[in-house]
Amino acid sequence: MMPSDLRTPPTPRSNAPSPKPSFDCDLLRAYMKKLLQTTLQPATWPVPRERDRVKAWMKEIGERVKERMIGSYL
Repeated sequence: MMPSDLRTPPTPRSNAPSPKPSFDCDLLRAYMKKLLQTTLQPATWPVPRERDRVKAWMKEIGERVKERMIGSYL
């Protein structure tokens, strides 16, 4: 047996991307629950004359949830 036969074979390299970190759905769910409570709790329902205000709430909530998702994923 030759000394070169005793070497460990090279580890094959993979071109597969590294795994993405897992996303914590429970953490986001808790954040969304708190956000919805604090944003919508003072509202009176129904609010037919305040359509623009409701649209603004929806937009704000959507943007804040998206920011939280991106921030926790990085």
